[in-house]
Amino acid sequence: MKQVVRLIRAVVFVVLSAGTANVLAKDYPSQPVRITVGMAPGGANDTIARLISAELSEKMGKTFVVENKPGANSTIATNELKRAKPDGYNLMLVISSHVTNTMLYKNLNYNLADFKPVSIIADTPFVLVANPKFKPDTLKQFIDLAKASEQQIDFGTPGLGSTQHIAMELMDQMAGIEMNHVPYKGGAPAQTDLLGGVIPVIFATPTQSLPFIQKKQLKAIAVTSRKRLSQFPDVPTFDEAGLPGYEANVWFGIIAPKDTPDDIIQTLNKEINDIVKSDKIGKRLQDLGLNPIGSTTQEFQALLEEEQTKWQDVIKKANIQFQ
Repeated sequence: MKQVVRLIRAVVFVVLSAGTANVLAKDYPSQPVRITVGMAPGGANDTIARLISAELSEKMGKTFVVENKPGANSTIATNELKRAKPDGYNLMLVISSHVTNTMLYKNLNYNLADFKPVSIIADTPFVLVANPKFKPDTLKQFIDLAKASEQQIDFGTPGLGSTQHIAMELMDQMAGIEMNHVPYKGGAPAQTDLLGGVIPVIFATPTQSLPFIQKKQLKAIAVTSRKRLSQFPDVPTFDEAGLPGYEANVWFGIIAPKDTPDDIIQTLNKEINDIVKSDKIGKRLQDLGLNPIGSTTQEFQALLEEEQTKWQDVIKKANIQFQ
């Protein structure tokens, strides 16, 4: 008899929970929604978050507020999201490092399973750019020099464990070379030293490097995407230039705490996809040097799993880890 009562209670609980979720989704949003960015204002992450939040506010009739919480490569903000109420009013814009951080930081209090993917917004590859005085003009020449030189080639990145750093490590491993990693506190100071000839080469985003390439202040050697970029039609991909299979980019997406109701996740997914695929925002993203995507939650989850598989071996071989 007790087992029957427990079963009935369990069924009632499931039914009531489902009904509550449906009510939440139907009335959502009924108050302001917070989108956290784990980086300082002014960067690409912040710009994209504010672009999407403004459109969501207009479409959904409630304010979507961007809140910047920089620190420890976004891990502080991500840990706060894990503890936030899973009601659809706490979201976060994350980039590729959302995956690699779980492999780089030894004592994280969260893992990828603590969050639900909402939608991929966009992605962008890198351009291997060099100071014009740097002798190699092709990827093959670059790799040959790295192999022949007694002194390692300096390679600047926005910081230890950054997406560019890990992309550099992948290039080292696939090409059979070893460069000298020079970490900076951001992409801007790295490019400043590149322009000044302090370092010879970096990975830069298309938007970051395009004006300087056009003015011949920097030279583009290769792009890390599968296809050539419209901004650089004459610049080959790594695959074309002699490193088959190499690909690296940075993506941007929205996540939520894992227990956020599925109906709310799907509502957000639809609205964000409509925004990203609109002519207005699609063009704005392209103007920023980004490739607009939009995705299902399943496609985003598949990307997270693919990225985890791809980068864990690279990070392990490079022996990169933080406390």
